[in-house]
Amino acid sequence: MHVLFLPGWYPNRTHPTLGNFVQRHARAIATLHRVTVVHAVRDPAARGTELVTTTHGPLTEHILYSDRGPLGRLRATLALIGRLRNENAPFDLVHANILHAVAPLAWMVHRRWGLPFLVSENWTGYHLDAYRRLPLSTRTAMHWTADRAGMLCPVSEQLAGAMRRHGFQGPHRVVPNVVDTERFHAPKQHRPPPPTRFLHVSTLLDAHKNVSGLIRSFAAARRQVPAITLDIVGDGDRAPHERTAAGLGLGADAIRFEGPMEPASIADRMRNADVFVLPSNHENLPCVMLEAFATGLPVLATDVGGIPEHLSGERGVLIGRGDMAALEREMSAIAQGRYAFDPDAIRDYAVGHFSIGIVARAFDTIYHDLLQHSGPDVRVPSTRDTGHGE
Repeated sequence: MHVLFLPGWYPNRTHPTLGNFVQRHARAIATLHRVTVVHAVRDPAARGTELVTTTHGPLTEHILYSDRGPLGRLRATLALIGRLRNENAPFDLVHANILHAVAPLAWMVHRRWGLPFLVSENWTGYHLDAYRRLPLSTRTAMHWTADRAGMLCPVSEQLAGAMRRHGFQGPHRVVPNVVDTERFHAPKQHRPPPPTRFLHVSTLLDAHKNVSGLIRSFAAARRQVPAITLDIVGDGDRAPHERTAAGLGLGADAIRFEGPMEPASIADRMRNADVFVLPSNHENLPCVMLEAFATGLPVLATDVGGIPEHLSGERGVLIGRGDMAALEREMSAIAQGRYAFDPDAIRDYAVGHFSIGIVARAFDTIYHDLLQHSGPDVRVPSTRDTGHGE
């Protein structure tokens, strides 16, 4: 099967981490099918339109960099897709990602070449006022496209519900984010209790990830358990957080800040930590939580988005959104050994729900359903089945 992948977000030279979870889906699907990615990026440094093509076995990524406006980029993208259809094997279906960013393109490809399509969704904007702040034309295009998609594939049931509240009533199947469980594997030997080393990995955007709240809660918890430490890793601006830590008297022996890391380095950090902590104000299904699970790491996180669908008492601790007193209390309790977690069971859950093979087979089932029901504006039956079972 040849899948045309149309992401609204995708890693590129102007934003290397944007939509990396979408790229991971593409790579997972490429273990079973041929995948061609086509993505256009506004780049003021581009001279006209520049095409960069990268091939990794059955996965080929075509990134268009253009200094043109949205309409110019759309035309260039359609022209490239048409050329690829003529030069390569025909596409069997379209897999679009991030509806608000890709709706016009997905619908136009569907109508021009009669390809069935589905839409994967990760956008947190459905939970917030961000959806209502979109231009009317964008919201109209989203609904027009979603109504004609064969399937909507949000990464969590919570996100599916948020989409329905905004009027997206089409059939859906939840397919979660994917983790490379070979790279994110458990340490050879588990660290002895009690746990003392906390780890946080994120974009460091405070409104989203609440890093400042984490630092303040950690400082309070450290007064109760002086041995604990915190590592903060991220690709955002860490300077304001370093100032917060310094103002609380937290030196390098207590808290360490590091910049962006490659996945292999993040996996190493997780294997050398005791607890992953994610006190976010907003999330869908954070890949870092799933990666922590894959390394056998328990997670302390807020009850937001799709997190509570997978973070049970066997795999960590949930606290209320914005409840920094609870965060302080639970960090202290974990460090004092009041919880017992089974790292092997945590990893087994990740392998059984988020591994490359599991997620690839979930999409494969949807693809075959789409082709089986193919026709004008194909729709397939909705189900809560995520393709991996419990």
